[in-house]
Formats: sequence, structure tokens, C-alpha cells
Amino acid sequence: MNKMKIYLLLLTLITLSCTAQKNNYDNLLRELDINNQLKLDTGKFMLETEREYAMKLDSLMKVIYNNLFDLKKIKKENLVTEQNEWNLQNKLKIKNIWETLKKSNNELGIIPNDEKMFAYQEQAELTRKRILELIDKFND
Repeated sequence: MNKMKIYLLLLTLITLSCTAQKNNYDNLLRELDINNQLKLDTGKFMLETEREYAMKLDSLMKVIYNNLFDLKKIKKENLVTEQNEWNLQNKLKIKNIWETLKKSNNELGIIPNDEKMFAYQEQAELTRKRILELIDKFND
């Protein structure tokens, strides 16, 4: 009976930890979103702001993935395969975003900063969607 209580306590702690992690990541993502919008609202350094936001989201996604891999008792092979597939598809989508942008601005020879900013914004949105998918896995 003692072992059963310990097992239940351990299971409860793991569940609470995962729920706390999910809430933590939800809050971090919300904070990144708010800070990004505040910076954009100033109208200054918007390209840098979007590029920085995309990089921060990418870093957050990697942290969430690693913590999910370490903390959750899920089929790790499935998670690895899923993430690898997402990475491959994401690289193709990002490549397409930038190639389309370069083709449409071929006459000028340069890409205007506003268009680069929107490309980073699209890139960030792809990563943001993946972050939300990974956060949801903490509840699975």
C-alpha cells in the first residue's frame, strides 16, 4: 500500500508539473507577443523587431520541444519523427517565402525592408503555430 501511495503522489506531481509547464509556456508566448506588438507600435526598427521575434519564437519552440521530450512520458520516437517532419516542411515553406519575395523584387535588385518584415512575420507565424501544438502535448 505504501508503494501505491508513493506512485500516486509521483504521478500527481508529474501531472502538476506538466500543467505548470504548459501554463508557463502559454504565459511566455503571450509575453513575447505583447512585447513584439509594443515594439511594432512605435513604428521604429520594425524589420529588426520582426526578425528578433522570429528568432525568439524559434528558441522558445526548441526549449518547449526539449522539455516535452524530457518531462512527458510520451512515445519519444513519434515526437522526434513529428518534429523532424515539421522542421523539413518549415524549411521548405521559409525557402518559398524568401524565393517568392526575391522573384517579385527581381527588377529592383533589392528587397524593400517592409517586405522583408512581412516575410519574417510569416516565418514567425509558422513557428508560433508549432509552439501551440507542442504546448498542447503537455496535456496529452
